[in-house]
Amino acid sequence: MAFIPQQLLASKPIVLAVFCICVFASGRLCAMPQGSATEFSSGRPSGVPASFESEWLFDSDVELATQSASLKVPLLIGTGSPPPIVNIGVAFTDLSSPDSLELPNQLYEYSAGLSWIKRFNERWMTRAMIGMDYATDNENTSSDSWRFTGGVFAIYEKSPQLSWTFGAIALGRSDLPVVPALGAVWLPQPGMRVDMILPNPKVNLLLSDDGKRQQWAYLGAGINGNTWGYERPTFGDDTLTYSDVRVVVGWQSRPSAPTNRPFVLGRKFSVEAGYAFSRDLEIENESVEVPLEDALMVRISTRY
Repeated sequence: MAFIPQQLLASKPIVLAVFCICVFASGRLCAMPQGSATEFSSGRPSGVPASFESEWLFDSDVELATQSASLKVPLLIGTGSPPPIVNIGVAFTDLSSPDSLELPNQLYEYSAGLSWIKRFNERWMTRAMIGMDYATDNENTSSDSWRFTGGVFAIYEKSPQLSWTFGAIALGRSDLPVVPALGAVWLPQPGMRVDMILPNPKVNLLLSDDGKRQQWAYLGAGINGNTWGYERPTFGDDTLTYSDVRVVVGWQSRPSAPTNRPFVLGRKFSVEAGYAFSRDLEIENESVEVPLEDALMVRISTRY
């Protein structure tokens, strides 16, 4: 049985319900035979991936710890191949900050969305995502807490070693609603994958492959953040946005698959550490921006 954080047990029933669904699904999938790795883009998936992630940011004044769980369910009836994927998730953030800021200690996020891939020919394919998040302290139930997310990408595969991506991502954040998704994926040699796609580029290096599992190391950078609706004791409903820029180094274990297939079904586990800078908290109604010190970051994630 996966460990269930005490904060989740103390939160609203919907948090625990979604979390337990993901735990149950992951347990069922652990018992399934782990056959050849497949991708959603290569045909009908043979399982329902459940993911769990924990992240910690440490500094002297403001610290954040986030626990999240998500589930991806394929729509298999009359939808063609590959099928659309329904994504549901829940996240809990523990925020430690000075009392003078009047910020909540607990923040929650409930999400649901749909993603799908359409291939037109050997060169061109599109990927689209649409979703809705309810991010709140569970006190502010106004429209401040609702966010719409999504993205549309066109992918041109020039060769097995090079593909180009053109598109945009809607983050749902107050400070950064939409960002471009532009760049290329390049395989300069076997065992190396360079994802030079903004806003989160990454360089991946294959360390070992025993035919069943691969061990990868990676170096990445990018932007991070979130927006929540919350209730201030002396003001009422308001909106809080956290943002940072980070550089990370990490390790991932995954089922063996060709280097040009980043989205592989099966058991995955990764650990990464990084340095976050350009950090700030923005309180919308008073147009207050609070700069934060640089922080160390640790993230652990697993998927079944």
